Amino acid sequence: MARSSIYIVLVASFFTTTLATLTAQQNYLHDCAENVGEQCGTQFYNKLFTHNKTTITRDCCYKILQTGYSCHNKMTIFILESDPKFKNADQNDYLTKSDHIFQKCNRVNEPKTQEFIAKCVEKIGTDCGEEIFSKLTNDKKISKHCCKRLLKTGEKCHTRMVKALIRTPTMRNIDPAQFLKKNKKIFDDCKHIG
Repeated sequence: MARSSIYIVLVASFFTTTLATLTAQQNYLHDCAENVGEQCGTQFYNKLFTHNKTTITRDCCYKILQTGYSCHNKMTIFILESDPKFKNADQNDYLTKSDHIFQKCNRVNEPKTQEFIAKCVEKIGTDCGEEIFSKLTNDKKISKHCCKRLLKTGEKCHTRMVKALIRTPTMRNIDPAQFLKKNKKIFDDCKHIG
């Protein structure tokens, strides 16, 4: 009797753990898909799985990069394993093509070298960097001092830093095109202040 109740507990534990894992995986994939969005998800799907001459826009490339390689890869695998059209497909071909899409998005949106970005960050300084970030994300004020530093840092540095920022997962809820426009406006406004 004791053995059968231990067995029942083990089986119940196994199923509970399996269901929790499936739910966690499903939640992860749902979050990935939600962050990429329908428009960008459709572009990615068409580029990878159809013979259309689909182009992935720069904004959608940002979304793919923001969700990260792990999300990108797991979503590809999920589609390959769950869509009956790909039951007999060579998954390695699709995974290789998926990697190429991610790498191309990375190259297209690369903000320059890490050394260049590091020098830009050093030029603007921590305090002014935080002020400018607050202006970009929360529309806070920028001091005259920080506007002068921004102008001294240069528009090229400013834009490259913002492009590097857009690529981070924490920025996945922003619209890259609007963010870059706001970035340009901040720099132009500082010209009038500085």
